[in-house]
Amino acid sequence: QTDGEEYHRKGEAALIFMRNWSKHSQWNFEDKYLILEAEKMYLSGCHDTASRLYKDAIRSAHDHKLIHEEAIASELAGDFFYERSCPQKSLALFKHSIKCYIEWGALALARRVESS
Repeated sequence: QTDGEEYHRKGEAALIFMRNWSKHSQWNFEDKYLILEAEKMYLSGCHDTASRLYKDAIRSAHDHKLIHEEAIASELAGDFFYERSCPQKSLALFKHSIKCYIEWGALALARRVESS
Protein backbone atom coordinates (compact mmCIF):
# COMPACT_ATOMS: atom_id res chain seq x y z
CA GLN A 1 0.00 0.00 0.00
CA THR A 2 1.43 3.38 -1.00
CA ASP A 3 1.52 6.44 1.25
CA GLY A 4 -1.18 8.06 -0.89
CA GLU A 5 -3.48 5.08 -0.47
CA GLU A 6 -2.86 5.06 3.28
CA TYR A 7 -3.68 8.78 3.57
CA HIS A 8 -6.80 8.28 1.46
CA ARG A 9 -7.93 5.41 3.72
CA LYS A 10 -7.33 7.51 6.85
CA GLY A 11 -9.18 10.46 5.33
CA GLU A 12 -12.18 8.30 4.46
CA ALA A 13 -12.20 6.88 8.00
CA ALA A 14 -12.15 10.41 9.46
CA LEU A 15 -15.00 11.42 7.16
CA ILE A 16 -17.11 8.45 8.26
CA PHE A 17 -16.34 9.23 11.90
CA MET A 18 -17.38 12.88 11.51
CA ARG A 19 -20.51 11.96 9.53
CA ASN A 20 -21.62 9.59 12.31
CA TRP A 21 -20.88 12.09 15.06
CA SER A 22 -22.66 14.88 13.20
CA LYS A 23 -25.82 12.76 13.29
CA HIS A 24 -25.58 12.51 17.09
CA SER A 25 -24.32 15.99 17.88
CA GLN A 26 -25.10 18.22 14.93
CA TRP A 27 -24.23 21.48 16.67
CA ASN A 28 -20.69 20.27 17.41
CA PHE A 29 -19.74 18.14 14.42
CA GLU A 30 -21.78 19.21 11.37
CA ASP A 31 -19.42 21.99 10.25
CA LYS A 32 -16.36 19.75 10.72
CA TYR A 33 -17.94 17.05 8.59
CA LEU A 34 -18.90 19.60 5.92
CA ILE A 35 -15.34 21.01 5.84
CA LEU A 36 -13.85 17.54 5.40
CA GLU A 37 -16.39 16.69 2.70
CA ALA A 38 -15.69 20.00 0.92
CA GLU A 39 -11.95 19.32 0.96
CA LYS A 40 -12.55 15.83 -0.42
CA MET A 41 -14.72 17.19 -3.23
CA TYR A 42 -12.13 19.88 -3.99
CA LEU A 43 -9.36 17.30 -4.27
CA SER A 44 -11.62 15.04 -6.36
CA GLY A 45 -12.30 17.84 -8.85
CA CYS A 46 -15.99 18.20 -7.93
CA HIS A 47 -15.72 21.97 -7.62
CA ASP A 48 -19.43 22.86 -7.67
CA THR A 49 -20.11 20.46 -4.83
CA ALA A 50 -17.06 21.68 -2.94
CA SER A 51 -18.22 25.29 -3.29
CA ARG A 52 -21.64 24.44 -1.83
CA LEU A 53 -20.12 22.42 1.01
CA TYR A 54 -17.72 25.21 2.02
CA LYS A 55 -20.65 27.64 2.19
CA ASP A 56 -22.68 25.11 4.20
CA ALA A 57 -19.76 24.61 6.61
CA ILE A 58 -19.43 28.37 7.19
CA ARG A 59 -23.18 28.68 7.76
CA SER A 60 -23.23 25.71 10.15
CA ALA A 61 -20.32 27.03 12.21
CA HIS A 62 -21.97 30.46 12.33
CA ASP A 63 -25.38 29.07 13.28
CA HIS A 64 -23.85 26.98 16.07
CA LYS A 65 -21.73 29.91 17.29
CA LEU A 66 -18.40 28.16 16.64
CA ILE A 67 -16.53 31.32 15.64
CA HIS A 68 -13.13 29.61 15.44
CA GLU A 69 -14.49 26.98 13.05
CA GLU A 70 -16.28 29.64 11.03
CA ALA A 71 -12.88 31.30 10.65
CA ILE A 72 -11.21 28.06 9.53
CA ALA A 73 -14.01 27.21 7.07
CA SER A 74 -13.88 30.75 5.65
CA GLU A 75 -10.12 30.59 5.22
CA LEU A 76 -10.27 27.20 3.48
CA ALA A 77 -13.08 28.44 1.23
CA GLY A 78 -10.97 31.51 0.46
CA ASP A 79 -8.10 29.25 -0.59
CA PHE A 80 -10.48 27.23 -2.74
CA PHE A 81 -11.87 30.26 -4.57
CA TYR A 82 -8.38 31.76 -4.95
CA GLU A 83 -7.22 28.55 -6.66
CA ARG A 84 -10.35 28.67 -8.85
CA SER A 85 -9.42 32.22 -10.02
CA CYS A 86 -12.28 33.96 -8.19
CA PRO A 87 -10.37 36.78 -6.49
CA GLN A 88 -13.38 38.79 -5.26
CA LYS A 89 -15.02 35.78 -3.58
CA SER A 90 -11.67 34.73 -2.20
CA LEU A 91 -10.92 38.17 -0.76
CA ALA A 92 -14.36 38.42 0.85
CA LEU A 93 -13.88 35.02 2.50
CA PHE A 94 -10.37 35.88 3.70
CA LYS A 95 -11.71 39.13 5.20
CA HIS A 96 -14.49 37.21 6.92
CA SER A 97 -11.93 34.72 8.22
CA ILE A 98 -9.80 37.54 9.63
CA LYS A 99 -12.85 39.09 11.33
CA CYS A 100 -13.72 35.74 12.91
CA TYR A 101 -10.15 35.08 14.04
CA ILE A 102 -10.02 38.54 15.66
CA GLU A 103 -13.38 38.00 17.36
CA TRP A 104 -12.08 34.66 18.67
CA GLY A 105 -8.90 36.36 19.93
CA ALA A 106 -6.55 34.56 17.53
CA LEU A 107 -4.66 37.66 16.45
CA ALA A 108 -1.63 35.74 15.14
CA LEU A 109 -3.90 33.72 12.85
CA ALA A 110 -5.63 36.89 11.67
CA ARG A 111 -2.22 38.44 10.86
CA ARG A 112 -1.12 35.27 9.02
CA VAL A 113 -4.21 35.37 6.78
CA GLU A 114 -3.79 39.13 6.26
CA SER A 115 -0.18 38.72 5.16
CA SER A 116 -0.82 35.86 2.71
